[in-house]
Amino acid sequence: MRIAAIDAGSNAIRFVVAEFGEHAYKVIARLRVPVRLGHRVFTRGALDDDTMDRAVAAFRRFRAEVDRLGVSRLRAVATSATREASNRDGFLDRIRVESDIDLEPITGEEEARLVHLAVSRRIDLSQGRWILVDLGGGSIEVSLVDDTGILWSHSYKVGTVRLLETLAAAKGCHDTVRQWVERGLCHLTIPPPDGHPGPAAFAATGGNAEALARLALGNPAQLARPQDASSVAGAAQAIPVSRLDDVIRTLAAMTEAQRIERFRLRPDRADVILPAALVYRHFAALAHSNQMVVPSVGVKEGVLLDMATSVGTP
Repeated sequence: MRIAAIDAGSNAIRFVVAEFGEHAYKVIARLRVPVRLGHRVFTRGALDDDTMDRAVAAFRRFRAEVDRLGVSRLRAVATSATREASNRDGFLDRIRVESDIDLEPITGEEEARLVHLAVSRRIDLSQGRWILVDLGGGSIEVSLVDDTGILWSHSYKVGTVRLLETLAAAKGCHDTVRQWVERGLCHLTIPPPDGHPGPAAFAATGGNAEALARLALGNPAQLARPQDASSVAGAAQAIPVSRLDDVIRTLAAMTEAQRIERFRLRPDRADVILPAALVYRHFAALAHSNQMVVPSVGVKEGVLLDMATSVGTP
């Protein structure tokens, strides 16, 4: 059975098709289209015409792939930029009419559920509580979880694109970026232990976490996510916080152009990766964790698994 998922995030739109077998799935197609839906939404409240045009073109491309690959089930979800846009209904209508795809704005709680579902298939959560932080362009979903499910979750309107769009002074100066991120994060918390042991570990999801893992673990030449087939089971990567600190210092000393040239970062990654690193560092400190685990799954993998489970495929 072939299933497709679309995650229309605030920084990019991601499309994945997977073929499910008895115990695992194999990714057979993956696309990332750099349409920044959060552009101007977080400052002016609406999607602009150019952004909508490029998003619609991307969805037409996805429809062509869905038809070509014989996909039997498809779910497309949209996160903070779309759900906050004042003109979202017109945008959703255009997507539906021009691509025959229903794009569904989801809540932060649903984002957290889908991320937990994907992470639980990649990481053993049975050894204690974990803090999961899913950082996107427009919001952060923070959850306290264990192998029984989500114990606590909250969605905060703080994201990398939102911060870039609303605070132009954040670009280029390390001290300004740090102060800006600290101001944005000062009200973000994780729940107290409530008589139970604190979180055993800290896991980070999102494209920035995956890029940071490759930088921190010495694979800067492999920043583009591998396009080969992958199964639902796989090894997560653990970044020592000391290495994350090293990456933060390196990125802070560079311009966006230098990050693109040295690390082969995409332009829409080069401008958000330092703020993202500072956000993840903040939560590592709150969790009292000496490492950040990167499972390399997120909303779209959760969508795939959710649809497969609903029809009885493991």
